[in-house]
Amino acid sequence: MSRDFSFGKIFLGIAAGLLSTSAGLILAYAVGVVAIAIRTRELFATLLVAFTYLPLMLLFVLLVPNIVITSTVGLTLGIGVNFAKHAAGLVAGAIAGLVLGEIIFSVVLPLLVVPQPGDFTSIISNHYLSGTYGLILGALTSRFFRWLNPD
Repeated sequence: MSRDFSFGKIFLGIAAGLLSTSAGLILAYAVGVVAIAIRTRELFATLLVAFTYLPLMLLFVLLVPNIVITSTVGLTLGIGVNFAKHAAGLVAGAIAGLVLGEIIFSVVLPLLVVPQPGDFTSIISNHYLSGTYGLILGALTSRFFRWLNPD
């Protein structure tokens, strides 16, 4: 065990994960609204989806997987405190987020919710999108962990 190991650092990692969950959901919401606006090119349809359908889908489909991914990455960063202090900790968090995003969004989520063509689950279970989103979540978690743990 490292001499810097403490349960406080693990809790900071989990707190960083919860912070990045909210940041990731806000980012997904903003990207979703822009994508819908570009695709439909109608203000009323975009506003209708932005205030009704999109928040519910993010809440019911993305909230739990986001919490699992970011808390696990935060827990990993909290355990490996010596590694997370350096700039390589950002890369480690991003890679852990990439792997967990692929596993959860591309493998586990389609087993729980059967994707239909064109629905939200089929979009997020795309390997490129789930990997990119997991990479962003991991990098956000690592950055929040470094911000919460200035040692």
